[in-house]
Amino acid sequence: MLKIFRNLRRKLLSDNKTSKYTIYAIGEIFLVVVGILIALQINNWNEIKNNQTITNKYLSGFISDLKKDKTQLESLIYVRKKQSQNAKALLSMVEADEYDLDEFYNHYYFLFPFYRFIPNSNTLEEVLNSSHLRFITDEGIKNRLLDLRGSYKSIQLNEEHVYEDRAIYLYSPLTMNHLELNGLFIADTGFEVEKREASFSKSKDVEVYKKDVEYLMKDRHFKSFINLLDFNLIFVIPQLEKARSDCESIISLIEEKLQEN
Repeated sequence: MLKIFRNLRRKLLSDNKTSKYTIYAIGEIFLVVVGILIALQINNWNEIKNNQTITNKYLSGFISDLKKDKTQLESLIYVRKKQSQNAKALLSMVEADEYDLDEFYNHYYFLFPFYRFIPNSNTLEEVLNSSHLRFITDEGIKNRLLDLRGSYKSIQLNEEHVYEDRAIYLYSPLTMNHLELNGLFIADTGFEVEKREASFSKSKDVEVYKKDVEYLMKDRHFKSFINLLDFNLIFVIPQLEKARSDCESIISLIEEKLQEN
């Protein structure tokens, strides 16, 4: 093709056809410009396609992380709601000064399981740390993710507060002197633990359990702990439920965006 153009140019010059050569030169320049523009457009298309691939990768990663967070939040909500129910049941027994041994301890031991909320934020942290936030062009999704990140930090702070209150009570000498740890293997906590005894009332240590529960029923330290736990859970549970709801709505937003892409 270039050889044809060169021969045509030489022929026009040798024939001294200046006007035709000028028209030819303009045409050649036009073709070069058009070629450059086409090349630039193709490069632009390729860049857009590559950016979209990166964006979709991150969006898919967000969905995967959020689904894991949602599952973790659902488990935590279950635990916290059951702990709230158990705290209220124990308070009712204390207030009424009446108890059933098995019922008391099944409620009591469920107050102690603790699970730290650890968000699956690998994708978001990668985006933020690599300055790739520009690939998330949907401002709605971007802002919702950043807001959720802030909610997660608040949840973790509140969960640590609950944990500290629990640890202070549990490892206090006032508690350890009246806590038979073997009861962890008897209590019907809803967790997969090996039960060594049929119940507290049928345990070989039944007299110890009776003595301890009678102490706990009168113990202000114990009553203050379950009151404080129940009070904290009033704020913690709605926060967990909102985060779960936010996960669900953000997942829907991202799935819609992926379909558009």
